[in-house]
Amino acid sequence: MRGTWISRLRAGAKALLRDQRGNAFMLTAAAIVPVIGIVGSAVDIGRAYMTQLRLQQACDSGVLAGRRAMTGATYSDDAEAEANKMFNFNFPEAKYGASGILFSSEADDDASDVIGQASAILPTELMFIFGKDQFRLTANCTAKLEISNVDVMMVLDVTGSMAEKNSGDTLTRMEGLQAASKSFFATLTSAHIGDGQLRFGVVPYSSTVNVGGILHDADPSWLSETVTLPSRSYRRVNICNQYGYNCSLQWRYVYEDRDLAVGSIAPGDDLTFNTGTNGANVTAEWGGCIVERATKAFGPTETAPSDAYDMDIDMVPTTDVKTQWQPMLQPFAFERGQVASRTTTSSNLGQTLYTACPHPARKLEIMTKDDQAEFDEYIDDLEPVGGTYHDVGMAWGARLISPTGLFASENEKAESNERPISRHILFMTDGAMDARPTIYSHQGMERSQPRVGASDDASARARHTNRFLQLCRAARQRGITVWVISFGDDSSSSSNLANLNNCASSGAAFEADDADELNEQFQAIARQISKLRLSQ
Repeated sequence: MRGTWISRLRAGAKALLRDQRGNAFMLTAAAIVPVIGIVGSAVDIGRAYMTQLRLQQACDSGVLAGRRAMTGATYSDDAEAEANKMFNFNFPEAKYGASGILFSSEADDDASDVIGQASAILPTELMFIFGKDQFRLTANCTAKLEISNVDVMMVLDVTGSMAEKNSGDTLTRMEGLQAASKSFFATLTSAHIGDGQLRFGVVPYSSTVNVGGILHDADPSWLSETVTLPSRSYRRVNICNQYGYNCSLQWRYVYEDRDLAVGSIAPGDDLTFNTGTNGANVTAEWGGCIVERATKAFGPTETAPSDAYDMDIDMVPTTDVKTQWQPMLQPFAFERGQVASRTTTSSNLGQTLYTACPHPARKLEIMTKDDQAEFDEYIDDLEPVGGTYHDVGMAWGARLISPTGLFASENEKAESNERPISRHILFMTDGAMDARPTIYSHQGMERSQPRVGASDDASARARHTNRFLQLCRAARQRGITVWVISFGDDSSSSSNLANLNNCASSGAAFEADDADELNEQFQAIARQISKLRLSQ
């Protein structure tokens, strides 16, 4: 009996061992835990990776927006708010199931970078089974503004209308320009420059420009030693009555184009000529403003001829006086009261009207944020005076920045690294061309010394506008980006805006109705001149 029982047990065990039915279920049951671990980790780690990537992108977007919104070197509450808004837009609350979302940003010690930190908590979907119930995600981000070899020539309208206020503004146009210019300088000089260089220059313009100091320092022979200007002399002339008899010699002022010998002159030098009362000598100082070199008249739709030397922005003066600039001597300039073609008169002879000499221009020079106070002081000294001649502003902005002209040796390549330079003219005006034949301007007195061929105000405006647009084109042809801002009520006419748009490089024309908008446009240009990038 016992042998039979043992035999049966042994046979049953062998049969059970040979029977494989149900093994898959048992193996699956045994493997389900590691499978859940593998799948769960893949799902949760994938979710964490995608959320981390989005958190980093939102952090980057936030600091870029904050740096872009900075005015000058100040990371204001408004700029921080822009950073927060951009971060929240890209990573809203509960995105991907995340919670505890935090973002902060601040400027670094020298206010050149905006640094951000972001964090979020992401709960797991499956890995909590194994004790991992959340991921703590973090992201760091930095936005830098960078510049490498940039020249900026600011050509600024400082005409009399800049003393006015735009509708709804509390600042005059000049005050708005001064504030925007300072912030523009601060923004660019706060950028990373590395081994590059940033150079600034300024040309304030009205009816002429004050570049005498620049020309004299470069080469005194570029200035003519003889000045031709509308003036008067006091001498005995034969005066007859209206019928041509009863003539007598009398001392009278006689109007004439006078050639005054000034010699080798520098701004600040005193000159003496006999244009005073009863022929008395008058002594006055040359302020530094100039009359353009020789030109030829051409119509409002004609191209400047080759011998219109005032239209050539690259010609270096020679010994030919036609290629040289003349000092503008306002104290010795007079005009006829009559419009008649005769050259003399014994009455209605007075001091030339509408004459203005703006603040001295500045050549391009390397400047950093340490020069902010000096730059601010210069800008604060600008005063609104004179008529609006856009052509003289553009001519000298282009001359001072051109890589192939008067200062080619300084402008061709960066001094610090011998690499090419990105060149920009920032041209700001508050009004349309206001050229008149009766203004003593950079083209002399048109009514008495016809140089551009204008017969009346409308003709003068048309001809000077044509000159302006050709000078803009000459600047662009030399690889210079021309940014143009029209500022205020007086500049908003469709014809004026069309001319300014035609002057600007593609996509570089802006409008500003008030001081706040002017500052915004200056900042927009500063950001486009520089390069905003992420450093991590």
